Amino acid sequence: MSEKTDQFVKAVYETVVQEGLHMYKEMYEEEISSSEADLYSQAIHMYQQMNAEQQRLMMHIIEVVMVDTVAHTFGVIDGTSPLTDSEIEATVLLDGTDTDMELSDSFIGYLQDEDLYP
Repeated sequence: MSEKTDQFVKAVYETVVQEGLHMYKEMYEEEISSSEADLYSQAIHMYQQMNAEQQRLMMHIIEVVMVDTVAHTFGVIDGTSPLTDSEIEATVLLDGTDTDMELSDSFIGYLQDEDLYP
């Protein structure tokens, strides 16, 4: 795994997963009007009715989905996971270097090495 790939997967984890999870937590803890009927408001209301352990579990589930989505997307763009019913192949270059078949494994490896895998 190259140093650029290391830096990239760490930055994606911090940006997408850590910052995203923080934004979800803030959103789910904001006060809402009980008259709001949109799905986000309903989800926030449901979250706020949960006890602390249930809220922790819900945030964990959101984190798992985020991590799995990033890993799968990396697999699609690095060539380790094909797109359904598509012959299209993507290439990601980091400072001009091909990441062929590295991103998904590097991302999962980083999470495992740092004990971050949810």
